[in-house]
Amino acid sequence: MDWGTMSKEENYCFDVAGYLHVPGVLTGEEVDVLCQRLDRSGQTQGMLSWPKVEREPFRNLLIHPRLVWYLNQIIGYGFRLDQEPTWISNATNQVTTPLVGGDEPRDPARTYYFQNGRRYCQSVRVIWALADIEKGDGGFVMVPCTHKSRVETPVDIVTGEDDMGLIFQPSLKAGDLLLVAGNALQGMRPWQGKEQQSLLNYSYAGRAAIQSTGNGDWTQDDPSPEWHQQISADQRASLYQPGYSNSTPAPTIVTDGKTTKLDESRGVFHPSIYKLDPDSGIDQKEFYFWELNGYLVLRGVMDQEWLEEANHAIDRFQDRVVVGEELARGSKSLAGTGRPTMGGLLKLPYPYCEPFRKMVAYPPTQHRLNWMGGSGARMSDATLFCAVQGTSGHSLHDAGEPMYPPMGYQYQNGRSYAQAVTTTWQLRDVPPDLGGFACVPGSHKAKYPPPRGVTSCDDHMGLVKQLVMKAGDVLFFADGALTHGTTAWKNPVSRRAVLIKYSSRSFHRSGGEMVHPWNRWSAKLIEGMSDAQLAVMRGPDRDARQHNVPRLEVTDGAVEVSYERGSALYSGEAPKEPVVDKVPRSDRGVS
Repeated sequence: MDWGTMSKEENYCFDVAGYLHVPGVLTGEEVDVLCQRLDRSGQTQGMLSWPKVEREPFRNLLIHPRLVWYLNQIIGYGFRLDQEPTWISNATNQVTTPLVGGDEPRDPARTYYFQNGRRYCQSVRVIWALADIEKGDGGFVMVPCTHKSRVETPVDIVTGEDDMGLIFQPSLKAGDLLLVAGNALQGMRPWQGKEQQSLLNYSYAGRAAIQSTGNGDWTQDDPSPEWHQQISADQRASLYQPGYSNSTPAPTIVTDGKTTKLDESRGVFHPSIYKLDPDSGIDQKEFYFWELNGYLVLRGVMDQEWLEEANHAIDRFQDRVVVGEELARGSKSLAGTGRPTMGGLLKLPYPYCEPFRKMVAYPPTQHRLNWMGGSGARMSDATLFCAVQGTSGHSLHDAGEPMYPPMGYQYQNGRSYAQAVTTTWQLRDVPPDLGGFACVPGSHKAKYPPPRGVTSCDDHMGLVKQLVMKAGDVLFFADGALTHGTTAWKNPVSRRAVLIKYSSRSFHRSGGEMVHPWNRWSAKLIEGMSDAQLAVMRGPDRDARQHNVPRLEVTDGAVEVSYERGSALYSGEAPKEPVVDKVPRSDRGVS
């Protein structure tokens, strides 16, 4: 059977979250056969070498057609089994403390690679469910998105002392297939289910990835030639052959630039020119959460007096609320009425402006903005979002793909580079399942565009998260990089959240008078220029992606100016027609 290629939903899910749940791959009969063989044997491993009748169902799983089809696309052709399969049951479920995985420090043999449309996940954990697992049952758990984490996992999360709400336990039905990136943070938790736990675990690796040894007799050999005895131990360590027990893990040579010595622990020695800065003023858990998810909620920033002043000001100027368009974009689950907003909060008469002006450069929030994107960020006006019961959601929009530098996100050398950060100050509680801000955590690093079912929330595959917040909390999110929007407001109490957008010092988002050539340059410099020449003399303007105007195109060797617009947003200064005649007369050298 030809299944074609993985769907864009499947690609998006694995790329963003680091796992893929494929329901109903095994039939009920196939599940029953596997369970019977396991029950009869009373063993938890070694099933590939059991007597023929007993082992065949497990060998068939080894190269199950559907599994092979997925692994060819996730790992790449030539994938291989890295470790013998094991059975996880109530009796064998070992609590993993600490959790293992996460991509910092990086293990190239297990990590996730993506470049130019090609993906190579060097390690994949394959879990076959042989019994139902409900939410809260325990067993296998993971932290989604950690296959792309570039920040070391805080100890409290690894040990389980504080999971920060990040731990995810998949719900599975018998016959389901779960594919998990091997470098995602994962482990086992105590089994809490009422029924028997039954999972089959297979581990696969890329063709060339060195991870573990097999159990063959030859793995115990030492293949070193005799002449190796004539050189030093650290020299021999550089000549090891992989695949043997004595070379897995690889020997470690510790250096200081002058000497070499063997480290018998065989831990990874990989010097870095960077060290964690305890004086940075950054909370490590906050930074980890932000880099992992693309958003952060700072709790209890506004006190009760501040909240009362802000809400009183809004009550006083309710007549300024404007109901805008319905933003569900055809979504069934987000449908509703138009979105009410109130702008100009910083310009309200005194003293009503004060609770909102206090939000400007407020130390706790400004500090986070600085480490999220660097100093120099400039803000928009403060806008109140005041949805009422029945107000539509805003279909999820923006994403890490396609790449968009003016609003993009990157992490490098211990610093977060978010070119656009939006803050939302909560003036009222946002309860669960009643609407409000929603996003796809981790999508600020996505390499695939979000599927329609995700942006509409009609079929979001469990990837969309609506955030629960309290009055006084402040939400930060990587606007433009993180796929985000709002779900329909179902709360009888209207929403009150003040949204402020920040742009980095590096890119322009709002136009302005200085985009015009005649304001940016001297009259003499642009005198007599053609429309095409003036197009490249403009100042920084809002980037509308591939449909920027004006733009230059080459047709039959000649340069032409195009003013054809796409559907993207434009600044008010973006021209719709030639601008030669708009250059002020004094700048055109006309007397």
